[in-house]
Amino acid sequence: MDIMKKMMMKVSNITAESTYELRHKVLWPHLANQSDCTIAIDFRDDARHFGTIMNNQVIGIGSFFATAHDSFSSAKKPYRLRAMATDPNFRGRNAGGQLIKFAVNDLRDQGVDLIWCDARKVAIGFYEKLGFDRIDEWYEKPNVGPHQLMFLDFRK
Repeated sequence: MDIMKKMMMKVSNITAESTYELRHKVLWPHLANQSDCTIAIDFRDDARHFGTIMNNQVIGIGSFFATAHDSFSSAKKPYRLRAMATDPNFRGRNAGGQLIKFAVNDLRDQGVDLIWCDARKVAIGFYEKLGFDRIDEWYEKPNVGPHQLMFLDFRK
């Protein structure tokens, strides 16, 4: 039982700074260092940063911001997911899935009616399993690669 207790994951609110290590390691290794992994809107009042934590280590991250998108102009309170990542050593353990489910419940409780993101090609299946829909047009993000617009609409 003690081993299982040590292996349990939990999701909670974290600081923007707590996301930088995984942002650098997983998403933006082309940047010079972790401090370059700041997003200009990280410290806005509406910013929400979540982390999946295991043994006091952040193994998954996701940042959410109140941000509109032209494709979802009818949404009253849309949020954008940015910088979602799971430490490669912990993939396949549902760290990302738990984080998304936690964030969805939290944001929904605050009246958010749609979450959208720019999904990397390798993450499309992950988001689809969690109920996200996608817009089929591909676009390129410099230094990162091909993406598709994905969304989870609570108004359905």
